Amino acid sequence: MSTALVPVLLSFIWSLNPAVVSKWGKKSPPLLFTSARALFALLFLVPALFIFEAKSTAFSANKLPVGVLLAIFLSAVTGPGIGDAAYVKSIQLLGGPLAVTISYTYIFFTELIAFLLGVEKVTQRALLGSIVAFIGVVVAVAAKNSHVKLEGVAYALVAAVNWGLATVLIRYAREYLDPVALSIVRLSIVVVVMLLASFLLKEELSVNRGFFVAALVTGVLGWGVGMALFIYSIYSIGASTTAIATALTPILSQITSRLIARERVSLRLLLGALVVGAGIAISNMH
Repeated sequence: MSTALVPVLLSFIWSLNPAVVSKWGKKSPPLLFTSARALFALLFLVPALFIFEAKSTAFSANKLPVGVLLAIFLSAVTGPGIGDAAYVKSIQLLGGPLAVTISYTYIFFTELIAFLLGVEKVTQRALLGSIVAFIGVVVAVAAKNSHVKLEGVAYALVAAVNWGLATVLIRYAREYLDPVALSIVRLSIVVVVMLLASFLLKEELSVNRGFFVAALVTGVLGWGVGMALFIYSIYSIGASTTAIATALTPILSQITSRLIARERVSLRLLLGALVVGAGIAISNMH
């Protein structure tokens, strides 16, 4: 598969998450749900580790520099950990279409953090693209007017900031772990940390058939397949470019949320998602 097509495939896979959570995981406790997703993803990825003959360093953490180990741990806790738990909560409060559109401002935070850490240079084209994408988010939020729950917006922004940080931190593991191995290490951390957080914070355990359906689908597809592809893309074309390219997700989510969760999508919300898509096009112009 062409590297350029990977973010497009990712966008389609990740566009399913809001719809699936809205339909089957609406009342799922976010922290426990996140831990369950990671566990299902691991059940898919561990066999893949041997099938694709991932590097032996995957389970030789003592060979990794302390700084790289810290970056991997933080990328797990902030991204698929705190970030996705906040994302699930925002979907529950705002609905899939609006939550995904706001959360995908993570492209802006990815570029900002990458620049501040000196990991990547931010081109004028990429900066303009992220600004256009952000305008799309503003339009999408305005589409809901007074019906927007500020708590839901806050959770979506928490997801965006954490995803941005995690996306940049992944770059530090490039020379040590391949995408499948790194995915397994990160998800193993998520299972333990999120389960512990759920217990310590005394999260209400509302677990039913829908909980397992949503965790299985979003875990295996979103993380089992999606995370490995995401890391591969970051390794290949960089954190900023990958983040911008996956901003196609909010557009596709308008369709999947309508088809799967039967959520209403207003014209202004759709317009906002299309503006986000325009930001992708601008960022990838040559």
